[in-house]
Amino acid sequence: MFPQPKLTICVPSRNRQLYFQETIRSLLINMRTDVEFVFADNSDDPSIMNTFMAEISGDPRVKFIPSDDHIFSMVDNWERCLDTSTGEFICVIGDDDYVDVDVVDLIKDVQRNDPRADVIAWTRLTYNWPSHRPRKCVVAVPMGTSYFRLDKSVLLRDFFHWSHDAATPNNLFAIYHGAVSRRTMEKIRARFNGRYFEHPVVDFENSCKLLVTADNFIHVERPFSVLGACAESNSGRVATAADLKAMYSQFMSDIGRTIDDDAYMKDFPFPFFLGNTAAIGLCQQWFKYTYGHKAPAGWEKNFARACAKNCGMALDRENFELIAQGYRTAFENWQGGKFLQHFNPTFRESGSGKPYYGLLKNMLYIDEDIAGVQTPAELFHLVKQFISPQESMEFRTVPQFAVG
Repeated sequence: MFPQPKLTICVPSRNRQLYFQETIRSLLINMRTDVEFVFADNSDDPSIMNTFMAEISGDPRVKFIPSDDHIFSMVDNWERCLDTSTGEFICVIGDDDYVDVDVVDLIKDVQRNDPRADVIAWTRLTYNWPSHRPRKCVVAVPMGTSYFRLDKSVLLRDFFHWSHDAATPNNLFAIYHGAVSRRTMEKIRARFNGRYFEHPVVDFENSCKLLVTADNFIHVERPFSVLGACAESNSGRVATAADLKAMYSQFMSDIGRTIDDDAYMKDFPFPFFLGNTAAIGLCQQWFKYTYGHKAPAGWEKNFARACAKNCGMALDRENFELIAQGYRTAFENWQGGKFLQHFNPTFRESGSGKPYYGLLKNMLYIDEDIAGVQTPAELFHLVKQFISPQESMEFRTVPQFAVG
């Protein structure tokens, strides 16, 4: 091991031991020694992971944080990951995800070209585990070969303005599936209440804090990680109203309170259980209320359009109507209903249209079942055979624009 690892990869987990174990195996196959792994179990039954981790206790790169005598909130489980980490840069992934450990070489290359880099964001692949295939999915593989610096002011405006015409705001910069320098995370802890993380929507809370704290943002066109979705994951349970409410109940139970009763929610009647867009919106609302951040004028109309797109992710007409009605009620009660006219959800029939496979505008579209891959790591290693090698990537200067 180096005196300080170049990168710490943190993997917090809760009651998804099967996927957690597979993710750990896939990471540890890479034997490089300039990386550190922090695996934090937060499960109801600690024996499963305790037994599994005992078998790899000899790996000096691994720090295992076992379950305690009580369940931690997601915020606190992430917090203890960061408290345990020692790397110069830090990356957090989910227990059903994958990140290429050789992203360390990318970090070193970025630093050679821009020693001031605070945050490095790469594009991500998506993958539904075989046990979770609600509809036919296509994996979009970016074929770019460069990385570049982006303007902070543009990133701030686009993120808080919801100007990307999508269900989520335009942003890739976060410690989740990105690499953030330790000095930046320490600035965040010093500036924001003595903690790395505070809000239950942990990944987007980190984006809020990074965008106002960091100075140098590097965007990488090439993918280096895979966002996995299993049947038990949050991303795998966003298409039905019943699952959204079940997630909400579990979430509130874990943190020990109902966040809809928090003061910042008084003028923002969009409960967490409506879906990802509402959850991100309330996270931004919390950040603006707590730390006095001012959003760009006109963001409300874009947020309404994003909520409409969120409704379109429902798997069937019944759940679409339930989720859409929840959003509609919220808009009726928000600022006198003045933004309801911008909320026009459209149901998208599952399975309608033939999926496209092939190259289109520097993006390669492939079947997520290609070659019978069974895990996010297998998908990534297959894709790695036909994307640009990391060592051939180039640092270049481009017009300052935000990247989706």
